Amino acid sequence: MPPPDLMVVTDLDGTLLDHHDYSFDAALPLLDRLRADGVPVVFCSSKTTSEITALQERTGLLGEAFVAENGAVVVAPGGRVLVGPADDGLAHVLDVLGDLRDALDLHFGTFSGVSDEVVATWTGLDVGAASAARRRAASEVLLWHAEDDDRADDFRTGLAAAGLDLVRGGRFWHVLPTGRDKGAAVGMLVADHERRTGRTPRTIGLGDGPNDTALLDAVDLAVVVRGLGPTPGPLADDRPERVYRTTSPGPQGWTEGITHFLRSDR
Repeated sequence: MPPPDLMVVTDLDGTLLDHHDYSFDAALPLLDRLRADGVPVVFCSSKTTSEITALQERTGLLGEAFVAENGAVVVAPGGRVLVGPADDGLAHVLDVLGDLRDALDLHFGTFSGVSDEVVATWTGLDVGAASAARRRAASEVLLWHAEDDDRADDFRTGLAAAGLDLVRGGRFWHVLPTGRDKGAAVGMLVADHERRTGRTPRTIGLGDGPNDTALLDAVDLAVVVRGLGPTPGPLADDRPERVYRTTSPGPQGWTEGITHFLRSDR
């Protein structure tokens, strides 16, 4: 049995979901066990609200808290929105990106600037899932071109001046409002849990990419799932008793990491 008030906060692509085919079959037995034991499993992803709620339904977790768009949207249990987009949030992001692309002569592609079919090609999703991935409320996804690397610092500076951050994911870059990262979202959900229950949950966080660094820094116990690309870090507290690095990737590594900490009973 897990300890009382355990909370699992997990990235999706490359972590709970297989990097290639987006399956989670290898994690399903442990996911079912956590659900049966009443442990909240919080999806914390760059994915959209539409994508996350569809996955919650498939995994039996509909109604749980979740974090969408890398922290730009935070929803508590039962659908209570803790952080949502401002009325002009996405329009502001797109306006700034357009201005900087012209001013710096950049060549990046964006999810909003191409069709569902193109995003399907970029991601390996089917066209319907690609449409859901484009349904963003407060952030944008970039396909960066290496030819523009010499202007990346100027691009970041321009974004920061407009109140925006650039965050690297596994395959894409994400632009979202400053201060809305996965770590801040974890803090909001822990505080919400404390208000509702009077108890502080012990958190296990899992991720595989650079945009998961803030998430892994914000939890009590961190699982770095073996990935195919850039890894999270450097972590603020990288002690081996707090951080476990898996030998398996994707959902196999997800199961390996949580099992390690449940078995250790730390």
